[in-house]
Amino acid sequence: MTQFHAGNLAFRISDQGDLIGLTDVVSGRSYDAEAHRSPLLRVVIGKHSEEPAYAVYNDKEGKLQLHFDGCRAQVEVEIVMKEKYAAFEVTRIAQEGGHSAIDAVIWGPYAASAAGSIGESVGVVHNGEFAIGLLALNMKTIGGWPAELNKLEFASQPYMDSKFEYEASTAWPIIEGSLLQAYARNRTKGGRRPVWNLTDIEVPPMPGEDAEIIGTRIALFGCSADLVLDTIETIELGEDLPHPMIEGVWGKVSPAANQSYLITDFSEETMTKAVEFTNQAGLKYVYHPDPFAQWGHFVLKPGSFPGGDEGMRACVETAGNEGVKVGIHTLSNFTTLNDPYVTPVPDNRLQCAGISHLSESTDAEAKEISIDDPLPFAASLFRKTARIGTELVEYENVSAGAPWKLLGVKRGANGTAASRHERGLEIGRVWDHPYDVFFPNIELQDEYSLRIAELMRETGLQQISFDGLEGCFAAGHDGYGVNRFVKLCYDGWDKEVINDASIVVPNYLWHIFTRFNWGEPWGVSTREGQLEWRLSNQRYFERNFIPPMLGWFLIRSASDRFEATTQDEIEWVLSKAAGFNAGFALAADMAVLQRNGNIGTLLESVRNWETARRAGAFSLEQRERLREPRSDWHLETLGEGRWNLIPISISKPLDCNPEELQPGQPGGADWSFYNKYPEQPLRFCMRVIPAYGNEDARVKRPTFYTSGVYMTFETEVLAGECLVCDGSRTGKIYDVNWNLLRTVHASAEAPAVRAGGQTISFSCKFEGDPKPSVSVKIYTWGEPELVQVDG
Repeated sequence: MTQFHAGNLAFRISDQGDLIGLTDVVSGRSYDAEAHRSPLLRVVIGKHSEEPAYAVYNDKEGKLQLHFDGCRAQVEVEIVMKEKYAAFEVTRIAQEGGHSAIDAVIWGPYAASAAGSIGESVGVVHNGEFAIGLLALNMKTIGGWPAELNKLEFASQPYMDSKFEYEASTAWPIIEGSLLQAYARNRTKGGRRPVWNLTDIEVPPMPGEDAEIIGTRIALFGCSADLVLDTIETIELGEDLPHPMIEGVWGKVSPAANQSYLITDFSEETMTKAVEFTNQAGLKYVYHPDPFAQWGHFVLKPGSFPGGDEGMRACVETAGNEGVKVGIHTLSNFTTLNDPYVTPVPDNRLQCAGISHLSESTDAEAKEISIDDPLPFAASLFRKTARIGTELVEYENVSAGAPWKLLGVKRGANGTAASRHERGLEIGRVWDHPYDVFFPNIELQDEYSLRIAELMRETGLQQISFDGLEGCFAAGHDGYGVNRFVKLCYDGWDKEVINDASIVVPNYLWHIFTRFNWGEPWGVSTREGQLEWRLSNQRYFERNFIPPMLGWFLIRSASDRFEATTQDEIEWVLSKAAGFNAGFALAADMAVLQRNGNIGTLLESVRNWETARRAGAFSLEQRERLREPRSDWHLETLGEGRWNLIPISISKPLDCNPEELQPGQPGGADWSFYNKYPEQPLRFCMRVIPAYGNEDARVKRPTFYTSGVYMTFETEVLAGECLVCDGSRTGKIYDVNWNLLRTVHASAEAPAVRAGGQTISFSCKFEGDPKPSVSVKIYTWGEPELVQVDG
């Protein structure tokens, strides 16, 4: 067979239609995984796949004929070799009559001995020296494996660090190395198959060229591992793939791609203030987390944007005048129950998890509805909603046996009109979700994309998150439905738009998505919120050539569960971002930004750290230490392009509780403390914690003793307040939200905290019934080291 080249990857196609002899032409190293067949293409009939029996290559036309004996089919593949890659396209399918039509074709899987880095989304594997890649070249070609098929035996090795299951992965590890795979469906055929979280769903046929297998197209390439992005950019430009630019540079290498941003619930009224906060933090983007009153038609909240789209446009213009761009959050095709697609007349293109028919006519008051097929209504979804004509009904359960009935039916649900329905009329189980939403079918979904594109285009918005993209799976067209949703949006906006996605990354969309900012802060402390997930994300980003992001982090006001966000918490986030050179989102309601007294300090810290990170000021060795999850750091600005990086140790809370004192014992405690840094003055934060909600409790004359020095503050600190000492004689008392209440002075300069182990003693007078307790954190600083921008 003819020798082919895909960049620096040489290979042959055997007489059986297999890729063999995979070789790096520069080093001469073989990357064959000889234990497994690697057919160029398989065909799928039902739940079985078939490898080609033989292949014939027409060198003059550059076309390969693959012959499949079982289904009596011939598939023609055109092979075009470019300088850095080879492109393969199915151009014809012929099949003898009387045989079941092909349901899908699978490119590969192609087994190779390359291992070390497995890019499950981008479809690139490499060993640090040589990379082999597979890219889907159009929307109909999906990276992965058809969900209805069992894995091949050699592909059963688990991939513990993968973000996706095997079916959604373009690359996957095997014992001998790795594999690459993609597929395309015959969507002109309907059929039953697994769809999202349901195992057996009837999927209707789809019209159009994208529904046909003919035209599915992939690229294969091999190159030095350090040239992967250069090669992919060449393929994007050569194959007319999406090639988004960010600030004039291709998005995958643009320094602006992973810039951080502020998330806050701005409105037309508060936009000027939101922009002030954004600029104070040195950021260029402000982003609204929940702007819509309805999802589906994506109507902006009238309370925040009384001018509708024009009101949002005015917000964008206000921000733009101050050098700030604006973004929004969506939940993609999630459809709220108040949207006109649902009520008062439900759109007949809402997606159903199955269709039945009325086996008897029913009047508008009937509480039981007879159906001919119970299966769709027994499926495990969130709600139990059905659509009959223009009416939605809700039911409690399905009868245990024939004659099948929906029982406990609520008529005219969700503001629709109850009416009489005749026997034989379709009744569909509406596909829903625990967010209390419905989903559109593939046709209606297009209208959502067009509306999002219109909103972005007409208002000037330049950032969006496609959260909830998994909802596109409900349409029954797996990764194609996701590709189509996002690509229509992308085609419809006319400017650079930074965009990221939920945890759904079909291979084709790797080209469109700027980044993925995964990691949520809800319900846990800053240092604990999905920490392992955030760290594993960095590995995912690296092996998939994606600009790194750390996720969302929350600025809090004080609550029953959490203290207001402190500077050391924010600097913990910022130090990890610097270590991974990752962007992040800082989320805070406008009320929090305006309520918290330390917002200026927090945002100034963001400005300092992000300026240094984006300037590349941290050395590789510094970045390695900054990544350590248990490390804390402070960055002190020294002037233009220069900073001091200071390691910090924060003690665990040191408690003094009057309930634990013996009778007659004065209020106090002795704490063992170890200082791993050189001798330095005492720095602490003392918090007074009310007992049983007694907000009138207080402590008087707090005193610290170590190194032979008593440091007494002749003051009182109320429950909920903090006394902070920065190593001087001055103390500052703050309320629960870090608003400065007053400044006090101690009886002596802060005592020295010696290097090594020692005892730090504390005493005060507790007042109140019940009495409060005291919690102290001690901060020690290491030697500063210089951070600066070279040149």
